[in-house]
Amino acid sequence: MTLEIAANEFGQIRIFEVDPELPADVITSDHTDLQRLFGTSNLDETYVDVIRIADLTTMQLSDYILQGYDVELESHDASMVNGIEGYAILIMSSAARGLPVRLQPASEVRHITSHVPEPTLTVSEPLTSEAARGVIGDVPAKPPKSDARIGGMVATVVLILLFALVGLMIWIAA
Repeated sequence: MTLEIAANEFGQIRIFEVDPELPADVITSDHTDLQRLFGTSNLDETYVDVIRIADLTTMQLSDYILQGYDVELESHDASMVNGIEGYAILIMSSAARGLPVRLQPASEVRHITSHVPEPTLTVSEPLTSEAARGVIGDVPAKPPKSDARIGGMVATVVLILLFALVGLMIWIAA
């Protein structure tokens, strides 16, 4: 079985059960041979949580995930997760460092479930204050031309015409 972690995936948690008969040098709470267990060395161990079920004492793994990751599993998934014995491995999407990663679990590793969060969209309330209204529709796009500006434009045209007339008179006289 092969599992893919897509590039730039966010928020997913993959939950695995490890065979309790696995040799102690492969998995402990301090060190886990991820290369051997998942066939890849491209995982950031910061985002891989190895849990020894016996260390949870009276807490169930689904409660640990709820309290530690703020993820509530569906009842079917929670019952499967709570049935894990030995070690559980949680792999967060962030473990892939934003790159695509292919997980090929060893025969001693069994994929239990993956939690895929549902996206939540919130629509904000429209702003009602006067400052939020803006000025786009209330003010003309161009300010009206002032009388001084119009007079300056007329004077410029008259000066250009006079310059052309004087130049024409000098050319005829020469």
